[in-house]
Amino acid sequence: MSQPAAFTITYWGTTGTFGNALLPGEVTDKVVAAIRQLVEGGNLQQLRAGPGLDDTIRALIEQELPLHVRSTYGGNTTCIEVQTPDALIIIDCGSGFRELGIALAARWKAQGDAADRTAHVLISHSHMDHTFGTPFFTPYYNRANTVSVWGPKVALDSLTAVLNPDSALSRIYFPPTYDLLQALNEFCPVTAGESWQIGSTHISTHGLNHPGGALAYRLENAGRIFVFATDHEHVVAPDPALADFARGADLLYIDGQYTRAEYEGREGIGDELPTSRQGWGHSTVEDCVKTAVAAEVRRLHIGHRDPNRGDQHTADFEAYLRRLIREELLHLSRPDGSCEAAVPHEGLRIVL
Repeated sequence: MSQPAAFTITYWGTTGTFGNALLPGEVTDKVVAAIRQLVEGGNLQQLRAGPGLDDTIRALIEQELPLHVRSTYGGNTTCIEVQTPDALIIIDCGSGFRELGIALAARWKAQGDAADRTAHVLISHSHMDHTFGTPFFTPYYNRANTVSVWGPKVALDSLTAVLNPDSALSRIYFPPTYDLLQALNEFCPVTAGESWQIGSTHISTHGLNHPGGALAYRLENAGRIFVFATDHEHVVAPDPALADFARGADLLYIDGQYTRAEYEGREGIGDELPTSRQGWGHSTVEDCVKTAVAAEVRRLHIGHRDPNRGDQHTADFEAYLRRLIREELLHLSRPDGSCEAAVPHEGLRIVL
């Protein structure tokens, strides 16, 4: 009998700083671009009206069109679902937390009495793009569910300041308060360097360089390792402490919001004017690659993508990331392909 996966990781939000939904005109532009590419490739001649047409079209666009043309990287801010053999762990509560909540409520309802309605939420830090999904998480409103929240004390305190019915800020930002979030079971403050168990998963933490502070999380189960490290600004590259923390990970998710030129203010992002982003608490993709290769991770995902970076721009950014990985591996005489790199999109699922 096969063993269950150590981790099944699903991305519900990978955008940084602020949500970035596609505008109506951008959706139309995607449709036009997709049809044009299919026409130019001679792929539409085979289509005929009748049963199964939708399935045929779907298969065609998935085979012939790249992600940034047929779909989108997504616009929700950070939220990652991690299913282990015996626990559900959720990392960060950006706007993607709402989308996960809708799916999770439907999933548990479909499972009926067999559903394990428990979850553990890990918060990296208190900034709004990582926490403002909290009162929009549907499972919080069902007393049949049990959710524990872990994170830096300052992050937990910031939620209390907004959601505690006795707080001076109660109902200022959100109408709901903690007395309505009946699934909340406990708040567990954690600090950099601390470690604990959630079921069979060992979790450890590492402090990151970010205004107000942030925690990285390392999850280990059955010999597999997933490291989540956002938001972080490199001071040196590779970052020796972060590389040690991520050593040997099967997957490292890290904040690489900028290129070096964007970070230094020599280039803008999208239509934005060039602006120095030094001191903003986010890293360059060049520095992330150096740390990932130094840590000998097997797979690198660059997240917290800038909201000014559209899908085409993100696809170009991803191609640049992969070129950087190849060059760094070659420079260190490491095998090509020993570290795979990608920019994850919403809905992407990775099994470790």
